[in-house]
Amino acid sequence: MRTTGKEWGEFNVEGDASLNIPFLKDTLHIIADGYVRNEQPSFFYEHFHGRNASWDKSLDMEFRTRIGGAVKYKDTRLSFHFETIQNYTTFAETLEPYSDEDGLRLYWHSVQPIQTAKNLRVTEASISQDFHWGVFNWENEVTYQRSSNEDILPLPMLNVYSNLYLKFKIAKVLSTEIGGDVRYFTKYYAPTYSPIIGQFALQDATERIKLGNYPIINVYANFHLKRTRFYVMASHVNGSTGSGMPFLAPHYPMNLRIIRFGISWNFFN
Repeated sequence: MRTTGKEWGEFNVEGDASLNIPFLKDTLHIIADGYVRNEQPSFFYEHFHGRNASWDKSLDMEFRTRIGGAVKYKDTRLSFHFETIQNYTTFAETLEPYSDEDGLRLYWHSVQPIQTAKNLRVTEASISQDFHWGVFNWENEVTYQRSSNEDILPLPMLNVYSNLYLKFKIAKVLSTEIGGDVRYFTKYYAPTYSPIIGQFALQDATERIKLGNYPIINVYANFHLKRTRFYVMASHVNGSTGSGMPFLAPHYPMNLRIIRFGISWNFFN
């Protein structure tokens, strides 16, 4: 806790507790965690001077309270967290329309920090489940999240990750993993990238676009032989279909299919 200077009153109290219970010849793990924080927004939220943006602001402290926990049994894990945020601080992009000499509608771009005095509430719940059948392995995780104010703190309602692969050995010495994974999130007003400050910011309300509802699929092969590891990976293999919106941030499309490979070799005396 800070007791002097402008940050007087800042504090961070966090804790967790765990309990292991024998259950059906295995162990049920129960975890509870949480924190209470009162923090001053960082220096660059309050002060910035650049060619295309400049501000000096006095912002209130952010007060955050988060509680939750998780339950894990074998390859299954459930978790739930609830957080309240007062004086949430972020950056927001602003667009000022104008017309050029040819009558084309363009925009002046700017960005400013904003702070809302309203109490935001964020709810998150996730479940992960892994399956193993001999050489077959399937790892899955689904996360649900909601914000009480999507205009200030936008979040995709669902995030999904799934990884399916074969794991085996060739000639009893070459460890091999061959498979693919997919990532997916539902549509939401994703933060835009502001090159003015090199940070992500809320989209301007007059020209917002939604991103999401688009799977990102990768396939790969991993190998491990004694001290050597190497892999081959094709990322975003569905990028050549021409359908959907392959964006993680507005106006910045993802790369199309890329082939990657690498090697790691450890040397020991």
